[in-house]
Formats: sequence, structure tokens, C-alpha cells
Amino acid sequence: RSPSPEPIYNSEGKRLNTREFRTRKKLEEERHNLITEMVALNPDFKPPADYKPPATRVSDKVMIPQDEYPEINFVGLLIGPRGNTLKNIEKECNAKIMIRGKGSVKEGKVGRKDGQMLPGEDEPLHALVTANTMENVKKAVEQIRNILKQGIETPEDQNDLRKMQLRELARLNGTLREDDNRILRPWQSSETRSITNTTVCTKCGGAGHIASDCKFQRPGDPQSAQDKARMDKEYLSLMAELGEAPVPASVGSSSGPATTPLASAPRPAAPANNPPPP
Repeated sequence: RSPSPEPIYNSEGKRLNTREFRTRKKLEEERHNLITEMVALNPDFKPPADYKPPATRVSDKVMIPQDEYPEINFVGLLIGPRGNTLKNIEKECNAKIMIRGKGSVKEGKVGRKDGQMLPGEDEPLHALVTANTMENVKKAVEQIRNILKQGIETPEDQNDLRKMQLRELARLNGTLREDDNRILRPWQSSETRSITNTTVCTKCGGAGHIASDCKFQRPGDPQSAQDKARMDKEYLSLMAELGEAPVPASVGSSSGPATTPLASAPRPAAPANNPPPP
């Protein structure tokens, strides 16, 4: 008999290509070929009830010219932020797209667990498109080629697709600024301008309030009388706790007027007026 093929195991260590599996697969292929011939000879022929035709998949390759243009990130243009560009093409064309070949896997990234090469790793960088019909494959291939052509002919700073991807990535990361997005909020529209959004503070530069109501304090600005009095009161209280200054009247324990050493000391008596001698 012919030699057995090299065994293939799944993640659980169970062999997949056993002799029984290979024999069953061979018989199913032969059965499918015979039923196909019968349908071609007799259109009224009905296949058995348990017969399921194998799913036919059509595939095509789109070569990526990474070696010719090493400064262009074709893989990034095709995949997009979080893979959304590739997902949108797959959804529109009802196809499956895989980036394969040299350079498709980043350096240091783990490949297969058994140490073997990934499918198509020894081939040049390409995009493998797979679908049920040839029309879907052609639609996906056309979109991929348009992206590659746009990346080659248009500079990166003028590439609309690249700008859209960067804006979407910033939105996903939560770092999209309003001025970059060029979106006018309702209160910023010129048609609904009011006294509130046209008032500009001369202290902080913000809108919606005047300088007297601004809570922003610039360094070096003069303090108000209330702020000075409050700070003096806190300073005197601190010094009183440290024993370095007398307790102010407002923070003293007694409610009466504060007395000073000079005020409490007895005054000397005035000299008596002696009558002049006769």
C-alpha cells in the first residue's frame, strides 16, 4: 500500500488525518462527482436526501508591492484602525480577506505552536481573497487594488483614506479634538448666536461670562479686601496657636474686649497740690 501521510494533530493532541477520515473523504468526493454527472445527464435527477454538496470557494491573490515601495505602509492602509477598513470591504463584498506572505507577521510575534511556517509565509506579500462567487471576489480585488494605487500615487499627507483612518483611530482612542473634526456644535452656529456665547472674558479668555464673575485667578493679580482679611485672620490664628502672637479678639475665648498689659497696669497717683507758704 502507499505510505501514510505525515500525521496532523489538533490542539487537543488528537490525530485528524486518520485512515478512516481519509477513506471517508475520498468516498464523499467520488459520490459528489457521480451525482454531478447524473445531474448533467438528467436534469430531473434528484440527489439523495442526505446529500449536501461541498461548499465551493473561489479565491484570488492580489500582490502587494512592498519591496518596490518600502516607505509605504500598504498593510496599514488595507487593515485600517482596529481592522475596520478590511472588515468594511469584507462586509460590502461578502468575502474573506487575509494578508499573507513575507512581512505580514510582525517580528517577534508567535506563529504556529508546532513551529511550522504559516500558510503562504514563504510567498511574497499578498492579499488572499476568498468568496462563494467570482463576482464577490472581483469586487473585493478591485477595492484592494484601488487602495494600493491610491497609496502609491497620492502622498501620505494628501491621502484622504489615510486622513480618515487617523481620524477614526483618534475617535476610538478618545483623543479626537473638536477643532480637528471640524464639527460645529449647536451653540457655535452663527444662526443661533446669543449674548451668552458672544460674551468673552478678558481675564481667562473663555466665553459665557464676564471678568467680574470669572473664578480664574492669574498669578500676580491684586487680591480683594475680603481675601486679604481672611488670610490675615488665618495667619494670626496660626501664630496664636504657636504662642508667637496674642490671640485676636475675634478668635479669643472670652466675648469681652481684649485687654493689654499697658491697659491693665495701675496708673501712678498725681502729686498733691501744696499751698504756697505765707
